[in-house]
Amino acid sequence: MASLIERVVRQALRTFSQRQKSNVFDENFEKLKALADQLTAADVKLNIDNLQAAKPVRYESPVTYISVYEDALVTVSIFIVKSGEKLPLHDHPHMYGILKVIAGTVKIQSYTAVSNNAFAESPSSVGRLFCQTSKSRTQRAIKMPEVLVNANDGACFLTPSERNLHEIQSVDGPAAFLDILSPPYVEIGERSCHYFKEENGDVPGPVSSETRLIHIPSPPEYWNDVATYEGPTIRYLAS
Repeated sequence: MASLIERVVRQALRTFSQRQKSNVFDENFEKLKALADQLTAADVKLNIDNLQAAKPVRYESPVTYISVYEDALVTVSIFIVKSGEKLPLHDHPHMYGILKVIAGTVKIQSYTAVSNNAFAESPSSVGRLFCQTSKSRTQRAIKMPEVLVNANDGACFLTPSERNLHEIQSVDGPAAFLDILSPPYVEIGERSCHYFKEENGDVPGPVSSETRLIHIPSPPEYWNDVATYEGPTIRYLAS
């Protein structure tokens, strides 16, 4: 019998390979989220304490990235966010995403882009995970209510038109979440990833109202190391 994480990957492939078929996409996406809702750290054999204990403190990064599965259609990965650290505010252009916390608690601040302000790609640098910098660019967005999510909660999701920018911060200790994205980021082009901050970052705007986000360079305090996936083998079987 296939493991739960393998069934999640197979359902993700089934869902996003039929993205253009609106009559079945919504049903498949709901099935995918329902499977993701069930995921725990045990399902991917993740032990945060053991992983962190194996790393010399002087090399410890704010975030550890674990690749679970990746192809041209979908990426499935695990992010471990160290205590008090965060993934800075970033976008998911033209993407669907599902985020399932599998350990600890995270605080998520999401934004919904109001308009897709076209801009020419001229990166000043490219960071790890294909997050790209830009200069003097802004994005109008609606600031959504902040949420706290832990391993007992269901999966969160984003779409190309809803909650497609977010910042994720660990709360009261380290946290980990499984991330499903489709289509994947690309290094250069319209699906590259950009970092942002609120225009008046020192005095954040109220929720449920329009705010202006500014593209910023990759925050120097953010970087990630990588760890090896040690969960069940993912064997893709066409369906």
